[in-house]
Formats: sequence, structure tokens, C-alpha cells
Amino acid sequence: MTKTTTENSASATDSGTAESVSSETSTENSAAATECAAVELTRDDKAMALVNGYVPWSACAGLVPLPGVDMAALVAVQLRMLCKLSEMYEIPFKENVVKGTVSTLLGAVVSNGLGGGLGALAKAIPVIGPVIGVAVVPGMYSAATYAVGRVFVSHFEAGGTFLDFDPKKMRAFFVAEFEKAKGQPDTAKAL
Repeated sequence: MTKTTTENSASATDSGTAESVSSETSTENSAAATECAAVELTRDDKAMALVNGYVPWSACAGLVPLPGVDMAALVAVQLRMLCKLSEMYEIPFKENVVKGTVSTLLGAVVSNGLGGGLGALAKAIPVIGPVIGVAVVPGMYSAATYAVGRVFVSHFEAGGTFLDFDPKKMRAFFVAEFEKAKGQPDTAKAL
């Protein structure tokens, strides 16, 4: 009987230890869940994460060897990105309005001679053109996509829509964001 009592006592002690460990684990999991909940992303952070997800796709558009086709691919990537941003901010998306706005912003980069247009035109040079294009254009397209996304996220965060967006007023901000992104080895780090 003494042996049975000792075994029961040892079993109860093991059970108490298991409950204690289980309780500690539960407390740690609860603390971790609370910590994760405290690090919730803002809408601006989520929007910029979406923008950064489209940056590599625009670089791929820059790898298209045909001048003009690469620009069409870039605009398509940016329109898709802006469509997703409009869903996030619950803003109506009108493709024709947005397409004109994006073209105006991209025109600011080309007219300032910041490289995007020149790299795309270089693709037309026989033999060496595609090599120059591959070296220059993907980075420029990535920076342009980042800048377009940053400009619209800022505009939407301020309560704006596509209809009240003024590209002329946002031009300096767009060029500054483009230059900032262009200077980054990895455009996604331009935050």
C-alpha cells in the first residue's frame, strides 16, 4: 500500500508539473498574441506594402525588349496597382481618368530627363540598345512605380480621390519620390 501511495503521489506531482508547464505555455502564447496585436499595421503601411509588391512587376516590364510595349506593360502594372489601392481606400476607380493622370506623372520623369524615357528609347538602337535598356530601364520603371504609388497613397490618406487629384500640384512630390527610389539599390527599401 505504501508503494501505491508513493506512486500516486509521484503521479500527482508529475500531473501538477504538467499543469504548471501548460499554464506557463498558455501565458506565453497569450503574451505573444497580445504583442502581435499591438503591432498592427496602419492603412498607410498596408498600402505601401501593396505598392512595394508591384515594384518588381514594373521592373519586369522594363525587361521587355520592344520600345513602346515595355511602356504599355508599365502602365498596365501601375493601373492594376492603383485599382487595388482604390479598393483599399474605397475610392471609385475610373480607368480612363487614372490612365491620363499616370501618363502626366510619367511625363514629368521623361521631360526632366531623369532617365526613364532615354532608357526606353535606347532599346531602339540596334545591337547595343537592348543591353543598355536592360541595364537602365527596369530600375527606372521600378522607381516610377514606387513614386506613383507613394503619391497616390499620400493623396488618398489626405482624403483625396482620383477626381480631385491635380498632377501639376503633385509633380514636385512625384519627382522627389522618384529620385529617392531611384537612389535605392532595392526600391522596396525606399520607405
